[in-house]
Amino acid sequence: MENDGEKGKGGLTLRAVFVAIIITIFLAATSAYIALRLGAMPWPVIFAVICSGAILKALGAVGKATNVHEINVAQAGGSIGGVLASAAAFVIPGIWLLASKGNEIASMEPLSLALICVTGGILGIALSVPIRRVFIDEEKLPYATGTAGANILLAGDGGGRKARIVLFAGILAALFALARDFVHPAAFDVVLLAGAGLIIYLYPMPLAVGVGYILGKKISFDSWFLGCLIGWALLVPMLALSGWEVAAASELARNLGMGVLLGSGVGFLFAYVIPNAKKIFFASSGKHTYVALAASVPAFIALIIAGVPAPAAFLAVIAVWIVASIAARMTGETDIDPYEQFGIVAVITIAAIYGLAGSGAAVGAGALFAIALFVTVAAAIVGDIGFDYKSAKIIGTRAGDIVIVDVIAVLFAAASVPFILEVIRKSYSGMLFTSAMPATQAQLVASSISGFAYPNVFVIGFAIAFVLEALARTGKIKLPFSLMALGIGMFIGFLLSIPFALGGLLREYVKRRWPERQEDGIIAAAGLMGGEGIAGFAAAALIVYGVGASSVYYSLIAAFALLLLVSVWFARRK
Repeated sequence: MENDGEKGKGGLTLRAVFVAIIITIFLAATSAYIALRLGAMPWPVIFAVICSGAILKALGAVGKATNVHEINVAQAGGSIGGVLASAAAFVIPGIWLLASKGNEIASMEPLSLALICVTGGILGIALSVPIRRVFIDEEKLPYATGTAGANILLAGDGGGRKARIVLFAGILAALFALARDFVHPAAFDVVLLAGAGLIIYLYPMPLAVGVGYILGKKISFDSWFLGCLIGWALLVPMLALSGWEVAAASELARNLGMGVLLGSGVGFLFAYVIPNAKKIFFASSGKHTYVALAASVPAFIALIIAGVPAPAAFLAVIAVWIVASIAARMTGETDIDPYEQFGIVAVITIAAIYGLAGSGAAVGAGALFAIALFVTVAAAIVGDIGFDYKSAKIIGTRAGDIVIVDVIAVLFAAASVPFILEVIRKSYSGMLFTSAMPATQAQLVASSISGFAYPNVFVIGFAIAFVLEALARTGKIKLPFSLMALGIGMFIGFLLSIPFALGGLLREYVKRRWPERQEDGIIAAAGLMGGEGIAGFAAAALIVYGVGASSVYYSLIAAFALLLLVSVWFARRK
């Protein structure tokens, strides 16, 4: 039974805002780390629901009791940090990659980075308000993750037992990751097989298992691992046996994977947008459109401050207006929002328009990265807030409260992003852009701006994936796998693909063996992600800011071990 989210009950309290800020900063740190390690970022909604419920119920034990609307508002703001930070992590490291290869490109100033994240996020929220009526109220799009979060809240266990599952899984994952990295900080990988260009590594990584579990067997095993096999168990060995250097063969496989990844995303857009153009582009009507127009002005100014030429900044704002409805509908119908690919398409389109203008002017690489970041952030926020609107509709929480808390969360998340990315850059510089921390999307963004090592191979992968995705989306064929995930697997290789695939297989086993425990498994997987994510980021931050590595690992291991003992003691008392 759905309620009117606009006339629903309020849950916007100072306590809810405080909890939302805490969770959004936590998720910003962990999600940036996860996005760079895996090249994938599941929606953090369920984690935010569980943590919000647990914290607010604990606060209610010493003060006024909480309610489902207050928890719903807190989780809505809490999830913002995860998607905003992952959007930035999908783009900004591309600048570091190009600079490391000798390209003359300056890092984005922290103020410019924060301003683009703030204005892009707020414009995304502003554009979501008028389209909510169409996609949530009229068409009742499923927004599966938001519906799942609402069902957890309605079941009355936003905290409680589920919170304990998240806590225990997170602590165990953190302890394992810290011990692993202390033994071998660069990458504790094990060579399972090597020869003829085929090198299979196993990297014990709880968060990869957790992400694979959440996304399920079709994505993690049938698609991602299949792509890994095609690229690294078939293509690379064949090229090596025919005389190619393994490094060159590996780069070719990565370029083919990038083509498949982007081609599937663009194919999805074209096959999806054209038949639904009327519903998509005329959804943003009504008085709230004027608010979006007002939010466009500071966004335009922020882009200019970041070095984007005024005409290109204007085109970027227009791109976000177009992208917002597409991202909202795609997320609502499929739970998929390829937000970094929206940024890539915008960059390629704007650069092409400048080229066709023939004025001799060009948009520099730094400006293109700023545009990519702006569009990516806006598209990510539009997708995430759609889940919040759906949850509000089901539960009966006032939609206006969701908007307010999300705006506040964007401000805090955006302010923390420059610090978070700088910590990761300094601490993991030796791992970035390797198989241990591939930063897949950032490499794709960078290559889209600077060019590919094997452009013809990229085009072949793009064309094949574009055609297959378009045929699948129009019902002409049925694909047993996801082309986007297959492309990522072709890019990444075995190191992370094996634990990722194991997570998907584990979920399939639980589904068949203990079907009543599926939700508990997803919640535990969210704990694995959060635990290793915060352990990795916390260790990096302490080392970067002057604490010795040995002291950091000893201290964090002791702290998490103590937390585990305290948690067990409390659980046994109950």
